[in-house]
Amino acid sequence: MPDEINKVDGPARMERSQLRMRLMRRMQDGDRDACRVLLDDIGPSVTGFLRTRIADPNALEDVYQEVFMALYEARHTYEPGRPFEPWLFAIARNVAADHARRHFARAKWEQLTAEPPERPHCDPPSAPPDLADALEQLPPAQREAFSLLKLDGMSLEVAAARTGISVGALKVRAHRAYRALKKILGGND
Repeated sequence: MPDEINKVDGPARMERSQLRMRLMRRMQDGDRDACRVLLDDIGPSVTGFLRTRIADPNALEDVYQEVFMALYEARHTYEPGRPFEPWLFAIARNVAADHARRHFARAKWEQLTAEPPERPHCDPPSAPPDLADALEQLPPAQREAFSLLKLDGMSLEVAAARTGISVGALKVRAHRAYRALKKILGGND
């Protein structure tokens, strides 16, 4: 019985393959209608092919679209006169394999659990530190350097002129103020 089906199906299959080859040639030449007709014709075959390779039915549509994008991007590699289906299904097989690799790579680091993990109990955040109190703890020269540069927004040159010291000396004072404030406000030195 299978031999009889192949005899009947053989000529129709060959004719369909020839049609697909012609449509692909026209698609390579930029014929949009040929592209639409070809994609409509091969869609069910590609879907059936992918169903045997993609376990997640939710991902099937995405992989299906990826196959058609890959086909379109690789259209220049098709050699007219050569059978179309082996070329098409090689692309589909490669896209499905890429999907499987991505899926299993993700599965390695994903851990599925029935219940989400409990959040660690954290103390409520403390009140933000008071900058004015922190500034009062600085020596007057450092407080002045910080205030002129950061609070008043002066440039190094203008602040140095106002304090009567060199730009380098002002930088040192400001740096020492930053380090002291960081320590006072709870940061690491």
